[in-house]
Amino acid sequence: MPVQLRGHHFLCILTYRGKGYTDAFVARMSGLVAAINAGRPVQLVSGPDDICAGLTDQCRLDVNHDCAARDILRLDKLAVDAVSALLKRDLTTARTLHEDDVETLRKAYAHGTIRAACSGCSWKNFCDKIVEEKFAETKLLPQN
Repeated sequence: MPVQLRGHHFLCILTYRGKGYTDAFVARMSGLVAAINAGRPVQLVSGPDDICAGLTDQCRLDVNHDCAARDILRLDKLAVDAVSALLKRDLTTARTLHEDDVETLRKAYAHGTIRAACSGCSWKNFCDKIVEEKFAETKLLPQN
């Protein structure tokens, strides 16, 4: 069974260092990134995903949480479209990520070509710093 990720969460895993909104969010995200690293396929979805599972009430109630933003579905679509175009694959169909995929995605992320969905994100400055640090200490393959 694939890890299901909404578009903006897929972008988030590129810079993920084990930090997040809450301990529950971090535990969920860390487990899913570990599963992807172990070869579990990824499928991009619209709406709540495997990260949201079990956290839905928290996301819905926390107005400061990015997933609560009204236009998040539009941002998710921007991410899905950009990533699928870059990798020349429809990622709404499950796909295993390989190191070369992650390197291609991070290079495009660093150049800003797949970050339209990051517009207005409260984590943008944090992720910008990770890009400046060449994705050091991030959790998704390839390990840095």
